[in-house]
Amino acid sequence: MQSHLTATGDIVLTRSLSEMPADAGFAALQEVLEASSCVLSSVELPFSDRGHPSDRILNFRARPELVHELAAFNLGVATLANNHSSDYGWDALQDTVRRLRSAGVTPIGAGEDLAAAQEPAVLEIAGRRVGILAWSCLLPLGAAAGPAKPGISPVHVDTEWVVNGEFQLEEPGVPPVVRTRVRPADHERVIGRVRELRERVDVLVVTVHWGFGFGSARAEYQQVFGHALVDAGADIVLGHHVHAPQGVEVYRDRVIVYSPGNFVAQQPRENITPEIEAIYNAFSRDAFVTVADLAGDVPRVSLVPIMTSDQGLPVLPGPADTRRIADRLARESAQLGTVVSFDGARLNVTG
Repeated sequence: MQSHLTATGDIVLTRSLSEMPADAGFAALQEVLEASSCVLSSVELPFSDRGHPSDRILNFRARPELVHELAAFNLGVATLANNHSSDYGWDALQDTVRRLRSAGVTPIGAGEDLAAAQEPAVLEIAGRRVGILAWSCLLPLGAAAGPAKPGISPVHVDTEWVVNGEFQLEEPGVPPVVRTRVRPADHERVIGRVRELRERVDVLVVTVHWGFGFGSARAEYQQVFGHALVDAGADIVLGHHVHAPQGVEVYRDRVIVYSPGNFVAQQPRENITPEIEAIYNAFSRDAFVTVADLAGDVPRVSLVPIMTSDQGLPVLPGPADTRRIADRLARESAQLGTVVSFDGARLNVTG
């Protein structure tokens, strides 16, 4: 009996697989995905031809029929709680919810109001009830769902710039300290939702869109919030958004994945400005997928190194790149007090 949940980073799928040449690395990764009971991904664009682009530098959407291409990834649950699913407004997001369901994928993290957006996916894996909740800490203007407003499942984060007057006198222009924290009302709401679902499931997964777009740095609120989710009952916390992989942390025997990097990266490159091209060129091709064995009392987690190809598809890399990515993840995880062991194909998170 399969007992694995596999989680990936963001999916921005804008081209049909039939339009791309065959790739042995992608086919090899598909075997990993198909060996799982369920694949969980962040779908970071609407599948719709309705709506109007938001007033942002980047807006994504895909042709409606491309939703069926998600079957190639064995996708079972898709979180829409991210900063691009609402790029074309509620009509397009509503189309996406409906089309995902028609394609056999359970959407979470978006809805006609806050209660609907926070509804979990509950499924059975290896005879165990698994609950999955989704939130986004990245909230474009108007994207957050409210008590009577559609949108994505929100966690508002407040930012404070702390300026030390004495330091400014001694070194004029010294950068302020940036402090971030989850808004108390949102913290209480989210933790309450986690505790409530914890009573109804055997395994609880929380997926969060958070962090900065690039690099290995984390915002202050992330670790604090991640720990609070585990304290409330989460068995694994799965972050995404950053266009690069980051180290993982073990906290109270539970794994917090801060960023796996990109999964499918097919951002449109036609008629883009130099500013947008610079953003795309900063994407790391390194990434990983998280495989969680849910058979035991505590999920056993391993990380499978992957890369994004020239076609923007995830592939299993060759031995040298696999080792390089593994070494990178081991270094960054060690900085979080976490040990991972490499077996030649994947990293096992041991504590």
